[in-house]
Amino acid sequence: MRARAPFRRALSGFASLSPAARQFLAFSLLISIASGIFNLVFNLYMSALGFSNAVIGIFNSLPALALLGVGLPFAALADRIGYRVFLIGSGALAVVASLILALAGVRLLAVLAAGSFALALTILEVLGAPVLAQVTREAERVALFAVNQSLAWIATLLGDLLGGAIPEAAARVAHSSSASAGSIRSAFVAMTLLTVASMPFLVRLAGAAGLKPTRVFPVRDLLRVDTVRFARFLLPGLILGIGAGMYLNFIQLYLLQRFGLTPGPIGAIFAVGAAATALTTLGAPRISRRLGAARTIGLLQVAGSPLVLALAFLTVLPIAVLILYVRQIALNLQAPLGQVFGMEYVEPGQRARLATAQTVVVGIGLGGIGPLVSGFLQVRGGYQLAFSVSAVFYLLAGLTFLLLFGRVRLPSESVSPAGTPGSASRDSIGESL
Repeated sequence: MRARAPFRRALSGFASLSPAARQFLAFSLLISIASGIFNLVFNLYMSALGFSNAVIGIFNSLPALALLGVGLPFAALADRIGYRVFLIGSGALAVVASLILALAGVRLLAVLAAGSFALALTILEVLGAPVLAQVTREAERVALFAVNQSLAWIATLLGDLLGGAIPEAAARVAHSSSASAGSIRSAFVAMTLLTVASMPFLVRLAGAAGLKPTRVFPVRDLLRVDTVRFARFLLPGLILGIGAGMYLNFIQLYLLQRFGLTPGPIGAIFAVGAAATALTTLGAPRISRRLGAARTIGLLQVAGSPLVLALAFLTVLPIAVLILYVRQIALNLQAPLGQVFGMEYVEPGQRARLATAQTVVVGIGLGGIGPLVSGFLQVRGGYQLAFSVSAVFYLLAGLTFLLLFGRVRLPSESVSPAGTPGSASRDSIGESL
């Protein structure tokens, strides 16, 4: 009976959520599994089609570059007219693009479809935080963001397992290589089915009464935001994105080239890491209550620095994998807290624009500056030099966040579990900084 108690509490907690929040979590789980499959096999598929690593790197940066050009106007319109049109439109684009990926083997069609699918996922990711903030109460917001982050890692685990196992099974049936384009394309079939299955939840979420414009304002005000607050919040994200881009974009090649691992073991390592991260991310609210959201975010970013530095020089696989897991857990513990922080740092009418700006700015570092600098450094000093510089950026990001926000207190941190407002400190985030 005791063993069933946590399960019953989890079901009770889920049932207590608003219908819109439940729809959001169900949609997020399914689309994130599809995204996990895509992220695992995309580079492999492009390589199987004959593209070089340099060209594949450019492909990886295109969605962020697209948002760089249209992101803020798009988000401003979402804040003004509501999120429904953008949610449904992005979902439809994801379905069509995934279907083309599953069926078409022509290089140009595959590239266009992959770019469209990635762009649709990026838009849905951008809208995820403001949508979740709008359909939740302050008292449950941190916990629900943590649950969503944890579900994302469960989805990543399942995506890694499916994305690795399906091409292997298809290769055995077709008596071909699991690295061939045809075998990998079979994984896109599963990705399409998951994307289609997520759409009913998205449609119901888009129809939620709470997803109305947060404030109707003149068109001329679409790009008027609190520039100072935006810049302060985005600066640490840019620094962290550069550091993460120097490391994350090359971790598969790092395991392949330094330790001689094949895609199968690499996928298994990622799946175990996703499982561990999914479990530990649920502890984010507890750590946040002890240290405060801002301090927790900054300190966990700082913790990434020595871990990445250790990976730069390690040659023992088990220790390297253990440190890889610890870094992943630490950085993803702070992720839901960072989302809540951003959503409460700006006015409700600017949330989608902040989420878009954050995705664009982090994407510039993660998909643009980071991998370009890392590749340049690897030519001259290998992973030792590239990951060492990455560690410096992790350290700078955390210290910058602590310097800017170390004494800031969120409104949700001043709400008791029963939903009664507590006493906010003089550094409450609602005051001018």
